[in-house]
Amino acid sequence: MSDCASNTLVIPPGSHPATTRVTDAPSSHSVDPPAGPAVSPSGPQGPASAPKRGRSRWRRWRTPLIVAAVLAVVAGGWRLTHPPKPPAPPPVGEVKLADITQVVQASGILQARTKVDVGAQVSGQVQTLHVELGQNVKKGDLLVSLDPEIARSDLAQAEAAVAQQKAQLERMRVDIEQTQREVQRQQRLLAGSATAGQEAENAQAQLDKLQADYRGQQASMQRLQADLAKRQLNLGYTRITAPIDGTVVNIPVQAGQTVIAVQITPVMVTLAQLDTITVRARVPEADVSSVKVGQVARFSTLSGEGRQYEGRVRVIQPVPERMGNAVYYNVLFEVDNRDRSLLSDMTVQVNIETGSAKQVPTLPMVALGERDAQGRYEVQIHKPGSEQDPAHKPETRKVRIGLQDGGKAQVLDGVKPGEKLLLAPVAKKTGDGDFGVVID
Repeated sequence: MSDCASNTLVIPPGSHPATTRVTDAPSSHSVDPPAGPAVSPSGPQGPASAPKRGRSRWRRWRTPLIVAAVLAVVAGGWRLTHPPKPPAPPPVGEVKLADITQVVQASGILQARTKVDVGAQVSGQVQTLHVELGQNVKKGDLLVSLDPEIARSDLAQAEAAVAQQKAQLERMRVDIEQTQREVQRQQRLLAGSATAGQEAENAQAQLDKLQADYRGQQASMQRLQADLAKRQLNLGYTRITAPIDGTVVNIPVQAGQTVIAVQITPVMVTLAQLDTITVRARVPEADVSSVKVGQVARFSTLSGEGRQYEGRVRVIQPVPERMGNAVYYNVLFEVDNRDRSLLSDMTVQVNIETGSAKQVPTLPMVALGERDAQGRYEVQIHKPGSEQDPAHKPETRKVRIGLQDGGKAQVLDGVKPGEKLLLAPVAKKTGDGDFGVVID
């Protein structure tokens, strides 16, 4: 019988296999079945296969179980050698003596202290531009020339009218003198009864008429002379000169352009005095009440150079400026700019000092809690040991503050230098009975 046949048991139809107990034995030895027909591998398995399945499951789970046990031992050892840290103590600040300066912050715009739009007072064509942007000029320097031909023609007409009127007045003066002599002659004749009284009266009437006409022509002469002076001025206005010392900051016209000076004065050149710069700071309405004339104001430009400029508040404009729903008041002050480091229309950040104090009690702003109706704030006095004893509650007090600089506030009363404060809003009782920090 072959090896393959020795491992099978054939059971004839209608018969039942005998129950056979198989003991563990090396897999290399086969178990001889009892005599009888062989059984096909596809038939039902006997009880000998159960121990093999148990050993297979153990081998599959043995390694994960060993790894889990090792990890549990390592974790337990770590917890024993590294106990959890105690909770961190709450942040604490101290009431200290310090200098404090309260400021109002505002954005600002730089403007020239003096800015003049130089216009044309007569109509005409721009003939020549004598300056360029950025050029410094002195008072009286020629800026723009207009075509003078029309003005010269008008002046010549006015001069001719004046000359003609002078000749007319001279003729009338001669007639008056002649009539005066005739009146005197008639009066002598009348005194000697050599002439009738009517002729003497006619001569006097003629003299009165000539004198009245002469006065009328003198008035006309004054009008013509005034017109002549105007024409002379108009000719001079074709040469537009600088009214002040300054810098050319705008030239809105070009050579060849015709300007009409009828109802409005066309601007030819804009001059600005940049040796002194005016800062226009927009202060919010909530802060403007603390700003006063004479307070120190400082600013730096957005260029990042770090230079600080300083001036004093000159005026607080009473009319507000609205931007959406926000209301601002313009606060003006000046700074020296002889080095020309500042330019018109620059944007700056302004700090206006509204108060200062030296070596006064101060506390951190974050130590302030709720504010009551009287304007006093709650603070919590830190008690040593409260970290280990939760039942040791901090002491709550009321303080009144003065100047503020954003990070700290001046203490007017309520706490003393050296006392420790919890750096949080006033603690409120939580639902479980403990005290914790609640930030509204």
